[in-house]
Amino acid sequence: MPMKMLTAPPLADDALSTPVTGLLEQDARSLTARMCALWNQCTPDRQRTLLEACEWIVAEGETIHSLLAGSSLRNPTGLHADRRALARAFPACFNRPKSKAPKRPLKVGIVADAVSRGVIGEDGHPLTAKRIERAVADYCTGTKYDSALIAGAVRIDLYGNPAGRVSGNATPHSREGKA
Repeated sequence: MPMKMLTAPPLADDALSTPVTGLLEQDARSLTARMCALWNQCTPDRQRTLLEACEWIVAEGETIHSLLAGSSLRNPTGLHADRRALARAFPACFNRPKSKAPKRPLKVGIVADAVSRGVIGEDGHPLTAKRIERAVADYCTGTKYDSALIAGAVRIDLYGNPAGRVSGNATPHSREGKA
């Protein structure tokens, strides 16, 4: 059976009636309906987290292609990836790794707050409580965080709101003798 050769490319109007385009439109409508149903099942806090993640993706210029290809993901389950996920989920609280911005003292019990709100990792899966705990512990390690721990300094919650003050026994100098 001889193959038919196209003598001219299909017109834009012709493309809409092709079976492939129809299937793609149907899949897009189905996906939209499923996403709307899932969105309506989310709590307001979860919706806020999802919106923040979407805003971050747009702000960072990520594309679906680069996410699928993995070009922007060095190690999506490593400690720095978890730190980036925290910074994406709670930008008013956590800086991205290697950021030049100063760190601020975190609220006592912030790990439990982050676990209860949930954090989606760069691999697309929710971070476990242990991974969140390790990422926060890593964030709180080092001279940049220690320099923020001044007695009386304001601690912040996940959204950057004041949540207590640094006590005198939480400063780096008071911790040196407790090893």
